[in-house]
Amino acid sequence: MAVSFVYLSLLTAALVVIQCMIGGTRLAYSFPAYAIAGVAAVLSIVSIRRPAVRPSSFCLGSALLLAGYVVVRAWYSPNAFLARADAFMAAACLIVYLLTALYLAESRFRNWILGALLLVALVHLGVGAYQFKTGDGGYMLFGFIGNTGYGSRAHGMLICPNHLAGFLEAVGMLGLGITFWGRFRVPMKLLIGYITLLCFLGVAITGSRGGYLSSVFALLAFAGLSLWIVRIYQRERFLLTLLGTLVALASVLAITVTLMMESQPIKERLNRVGTASQDVRWYNWLASIDQFKMSPVVGTGAGTHLYYGRLFRRPQLQFDPEHSHGDYLEMLAEYGAVGEVLAFFFLIAHCACGIRTAREVTLRRLCNSFGLARSDTLALTLGGMGAVAAIAVHSLVDFNLHIPGNALLFAFIFGMLASPGTNPPTKLRIGSLEALLRGGLVLLGVGLLVAIAALYPAAQLSNQARLALEAREYPECIKLASRAAEKDSMDPWNYFYQGEANRATGADMPSYAIRESYFVQAIAAYRSGLKLFPEDENLWVRLGQCLDATFQFEEADEAYRAAIANDPTLGILYVYYGAHLRLTGDTEGAQRCEDAAHYFGAEKGQESGMGVPPSLESLRKEAAPPPSK
Repeated sequence: MAVSFVYLSLLTAALVVIQCMIGGTRLAYSFPAYAIAGVAAVLSIVSIRRPAVRPSSFCLGSALLLAGYVVVRAWYSPNAFLARADAFMAAACLIVYLLTALYLAESRFRNWILGALLLVALVHLGVGAYQFKTGDGGYMLFGFIGNTGYGSRAHGMLICPNHLAGFLEAVGMLGLGITFWGRFRVPMKLLIGYITLLCFLGVAITGSRGGYLSSVFALLAFAGLSLWIVRIYQRERFLLTLLGTLVALASVLAITVTLMMESQPIKERLNRVGTASQDVRWYNWLASIDQFKMSPVVGTGAGTHLYYGRLFRRPQLQFDPEHSHGDYLEMLAEYGAVGEVLAFFFLIAHCACGIRTAREVTLRRLCNSFGLARSDTLALTLGGMGAVAAIAVHSLVDFNLHIPGNALLFAFIFGMLASPGTNPPTKLRIGSLEALLRGGLVLLGVGLLVAIAALYPAAQLSNQARLALEAREYPECIKLASRAAEKDSMDPWNYFYQGEANRATGADMPSYAIRESYFVQAIAAYRSGLKLFPEDENLWVRLGQCLDATFQFEEADEAYRAAIANDPTLGILYVYYGAHLRLTGDTEGAQRCEDAAHYFGAEKGQESGMGVPPSLESLRKEAAPPPSK
């Protein structure tokens, strides 16, 4: 029993820590939570012979196939660095899933984890309420840099409001299950119900249209499942319950929409739900389909949408398409039809298991009296099914499952559905598949910890270099990025940070001789990065600028052309190339580039790594001729 509390504590810590670290959107921020989960996996060796709880073999098999395929495909992806995020996330999610399914099957353990998640939701809501009220999207806890581009939309401790909506709707559905079907005393259920209500109010202030639609769908799914349960064991009450449910849903929806329309920012987001066909997501999805066509069976590889999304981008999308804005399409593009089929098999297996569990609990456990019909297992199952319904819809338009914090949360939820804990653990023997997975869990934990120990120091240094660059602390950035590159020579961003810091430092130097030395170092750094990531336009453009500054115009021209070849419809690239052509005296070519930049809508957005487009004067200053001897 004490061992179970160790697993419980470590798993809870992993789920909480990653939410506090902006959802783990960078490896430097996700590694701590992954390591905590890895420690729990290694410690599970002491319970490897503990009596089984008999989780669903179909669910376990589907999880193993899906996670295994993701890791293997990531291993054989064309860009090893970009594939890392998926490989580590898949391994960590599998650990959370197996710990939940194999060792934390009792409802009381899961209730404790839910309690911790509800507390995290309250922190998210507190931060998000401040962001919504003040319009200060940059406000964050723990010293992280917030995103000011979302205006008054709440994003809590995460970077994006859509990701906060994904977290809150999932936790809210679990809380709703406990409120209606759990065995807690009335005061506790009222408290959980109140926090649940706050979660859905939090979804409202995120302004996430996908969150609005998925929350409504999840509530309808939960209501439908609850009515089904009532019909099974209290058929005579079904019609009355159905009528009451419909009235309650209509009232809640009407009140909610009325209150939301009182807020101008939320009203604007609601009005945009009806104009979804004009959303730039459409163009991102079209690019994902083009990417899928390149390798329909096994996909183009983990992380490759970062550059294929640029290659196939439509002119209407001038912001960097880091993700497909749809988990299904990104899975299809990067992992092909094989990955998509495995993902749907995983989803269907767990939904079927959840329905079977709900029916079994209803027939075998619930009391005959409607007022006393309560079960924590049923509550968590129905709440989990509601959460799955929410993410199933939300994943059509957003990429919540590509955010490690939310992915770990749903690994926990799917683990609950796979192993509802309805069998008495003392009467069952360990099956062969479960025994294999228990041993594999320990080995997976060891492998994950070894990999994190090898890469975490470099990831931390690289992240510190990024922050130093953003703070314009260029000497510190160069030092940190150089140390990171020594520890991890496969990370192209270490060389990008070195190049940027040297280029920015050189541009401010009054003497050409001093400027040239910095530009030469920047050129070497950019070229090192391009050896690892030749598809990155940011590296090519910055290389071109530094080559211009050192009078290597022909090579600079090749660099700009390479950038455009990798992203032919990004308007800002033509701004850079046009400035280069004017610098070399090609006025006619520069005018064509400027016309192309206007046609593609360069003013609509720009790559985050490129900063402000250069003026001709600034380029001339950087490339000023050396003083005559």
